[in-house]
Amino acid sequence: MDPLAPRTALEALHEIGRLLSLATDPSKGFTSALLVLRTHLGLESGTISLFDAVTGDVFIEAAPEMSDAERILGRLQPGEGIIGRVFKMGMPMVIPDLSEEPLFLNRTGSWRDIDTDRRALYAVPIREGRATLGVLTADRRWGGAPFSFDLDLKLLSIVAEMLGARIRLHQMESPAQRARVDDAPPAAPGPDRFQGVIGRSACWRAILDVVARVAPSRATVLLRGESGTGKEVIARALHDTSPRAERSFVAVSCAALPEALLESALFGHERGAFTGAHQAQPGRFEVADGGTLFLDEVGELPLAAQVKLLRAIQERQFERVGGRRTITVDVRLIAATNRDLEAAVRAGQFRLDLYHRLSVVELVLPPLRERPEDVPLLAAHFLEALVAEHGRELTLAPDALEALARAQWPGNARQLRNVLERLVVSHPTDAVRGADIEQLTGPPAVPAGERAPGEPVAGGPDGEGPPPSQPPESERSQVLQALVRAGFVQARAARLLGMTVRQLRYRIAKYEIEMERF
Repeated sequence: MDPLAPRTALEALHEIGRLLSLATDPSKGFTSALLVLRTHLGLESGTISLFDAVTGDVFIEAAPEMSDAERILGRLQPGEGIIGRVFKMGMPMVIPDLSEEPLFLNRTGSWRDIDTDRRALYAVPIREGRATLGVLTADRRWGGAPFSFDLDLKLLSIVAEMLGARIRLHQMESPAQRARVDDAPPAAPGPDRFQGVIGRSACWRAILDVVARVAPSRATVLLRGESGTGKEVIARALHDTSPRAERSFVAVSCAALPEALLESALFGHERGAFTGAHQAQPGRFEVADGGTLFLDEVGELPLAAQVKLLRAIQERQFERVGGRRTITVDVRLIAATNRDLEAAVRAGQFRLDLYHRLSVVELVLPPLRERPEDVPLLAAHFLEALVAEHGRELTLAPDALEALARAQWPGNARQLRNVLERLVVSHPTDAVRGADIEQLTGPPAVPAGERAPGEPVAGGPDGEGPPPSQPPESERSQVLQALVRAGFVQARAARLLGMTVRQLRYRIAKYEIEMERF
């Protein structure tokens, strides 16, 4: 062993401690610490993975030698793979030869040529008290200078203790960004506890249960789902049942604002900041101070605005366009998107660090076709408002309600309301029949068990099988590729494929894809 190693190790530990204490953004401090391990000690491919209390996954928070596309694939269940096993057991692991380790999944694909480039891997739990917060890993090439497994493991254990203390300190400083769903008060009883939120289906009640638990906290919430599934309705429910209910709820559509005006709209501008800026103007963050800011279609934000938004989330501070004064606000942020943010991250269109900051609590809203029992309730709610608005009575016959429930509603609740409004203003009689509904929505899809033999199976998000023109092997390959891209998280893979989790599971069973092998 190099006789300078002990001195070098002390210098490395001192530098890591300094960087962690100075970093206002823990993620940047983690990245800097891993770079010190590489440059000072030759410990390469370092990763810091943390536990996501909402999804139950362990995800890669920092990995300077991985691309964002690789990091996003590195989500594991506790007990899964090396990192999952170390997290679950709370005990370190030393793997002398990574290529011979059966637990090594290489799900990110970032470890290449390990059969010829032999490496030893260390995985150490990051703990604070009795709680395991995450896992620190690093590897060392066999072909380099002589090294000691014991010394490397001891050094990484010390670094893991420093990381644990820094993570816990950040949680105490910024509870809004690390709030756990479990810590919030229990849900209020009854399905009608949220004014204006309609639905009694099991999947909708599950969403409302989470809303009730996280509403009292300051945690950032990311609402995902198809257009028209009620993301703004849920955002308002989160605000109205929170301690901020008496303050402002400010909604911004990130896609509706021109890119040139978006930053000014969010953060405000000073007089003379640009042509036409004749006076200072506060942005939506300032208007929402003390309340809730809802960023709809957040996936459409340009990269420049994403950088400033990230800082505003982490530090609750920003400057107006053209200004130098730092403004501090207390805003609860709720974001919504129907985009595949994971694909946007891989394409370099969305920052991975912003993705993690937005998805502290993530809710995927079910499409209306998955909650048909809620359609009559929504129809009655919309119809009551439309009759009052247009001053015309209209009734729905029982077969009309059945036709509404059977329709597929690709536009979800928004499309349902539009259909009802069209009937209110233009239907020739005061009674609507089932045939009238089908003229506007198309014939209902035939359930899988009721198709005649040889009848083609509908494909896409509404069907249970592949489109007729798509060979089965081609679809099996697409499903497998989506699972790999999503780190074998079925909810994420389903979004990549444009289908529901139930439809994805049907295909996994149909094509005999053995999830256990991965």
